[in-house]
Amino acid sequence: MKKKLNRLPVVLLLLGLQLTLSGQDQGGPLKPGDPIPDLILPGVVNYPWDSVALSDFDGKLLILDFWATWCAPCIDAIPRLEQLQRDFDGQLQILMVTSQPKTAIAKFLSDRRVTLPSVTGDKILSALFPHNAVPHEVWIKDGKVIAITGEEELTAANIKNLLTDKPASLPEKKSNFDYDLTRPLLVDGNGGKARDLQYYSVITGYLDGIGGGGVYTDSLNRYKLRALNGTVLQLYRTAMRYMGDVALAHPNRCIAKFDQTQVLPPPGAAAYAPTARDRYYCYELIVLPALSGQAGRLMLEDLNRFFGARHQLRASIEKRTVRCWALKHTGGPERLLSKSTTPEIISGAPGLLVYRKQPFQRFYQAVAGLYKDEPCPVIDRTGMTGEVDISFPTGEKDIRRFSAGLEPYGLYLEQELCAIDMLVIQQFN
Repeated sequence: MKKKLNRLPVVLLLLGLQLTLSGQDQGGPLKPGDPIPDLILPGVVNYPWDSVALSDFDGKLLILDFWATWCAPCIDAIPRLEQLQRDFDGQLQILMVTSQPKTAIAKFLSDRRVTLPSVTGDKILSALFPHNAVPHEVWIKDGKVIAITGEEELTAANIKNLLTDKPASLPEKKSNFDYDLTRPLLVDGNGGKARDLQYYSVITGYLDGIGGGGVYTDSLNRYKLRALNGTVLQLYRTAMRYMGDVALAHPNRCIAKFDQTQVLPPPGAAAYAPTARDRYYCYELIVLPALSGQAGRLMLEDLNRFFGARHQLRASIEKRTVRCWALKHTGGPERLLSKSTTPEIISGAPGLLVYRKQPFQRFYQAVAGLYKDEPCPVIDRTGMTGEVDISFPTGEKDIRRFSAGLEPYGLYLEQELCAIDMLVIQQFN
């Protein structure tokens, strides 16, 4: 039979501190599997005595519920904890633990008619079971810590399993005391590691000495899109490249309606020069593979948010009627249709590219790319599909002479007004 002695607060506090130091000497904060010292804790409310010894609950499953009055989930959980206490009366003891003062806690619990006992002004248990968030639950049975969890694990099923000695493996709730909320998440390992990233986008200023933009899948099967040290125009065009129409990334498919002297670097200045580097940016997007098809749109949204705040810019894809070089066919595509058996792309004579058994769209995209800096974009108006055999020069600067070279295939380029999708970047007030 346990002796219930007068527990003088000063003596008890010294004893508790001594036991705490003893626990720390034995390996610091306690973890599942560690024995629990028989602490005597002062400042208890809703209990027959002003202090409580952990040995008071020998033979029961003891759950320490760390909580606070400012913690909404803690308060919401109290009715459920009281019901669990009633359901397993005689086998279970839930002991609430808070660092807040006794007077305030006594009133708080009384006003809400809470009957569960609570340790107040706690420093001892928090030293043995450090945590950085509440609710925080410590499960003790037969003098040992058997689990450290969140409040979600406090269920009748888990309690019943532990009371009946059924194997129960509860996930351990861990605290990261190295995390600094004033520093970016995951930078230099703050809060976790790079492998913890699942969705992430970042925009930085100019970064010295790096390269390697583009898209790829990393070793953890995450999709990455990266554009390094680009201007506002270059970053928006990169987003277009992954929006489904590669031609939208071409300079002649962009209408820039903003004060470029305030946004773009000075002409001719090196990107790393002091006069230019603050006009260059890096962007990276990391997403799950299922989102890879949306990468261009996600990048566009990120850029609009950032450059909208920085330069009052917004980009969108809009139908505009502009003068184009329309790629057309004279009729009778038999001169162009492929007769080859093997698809291949060959570099022929200097400056000559040979397509065999290639999709016609690939040829059109090549031509549009060759003349992406022309004032007028190249637009496909042939209506052709299927595979073709064709040879064409890649170094011809004059688009009219290039057009003349397509005559043997029944193709030509002609200027006309076209209603086409354009990337429009404009400034708003």
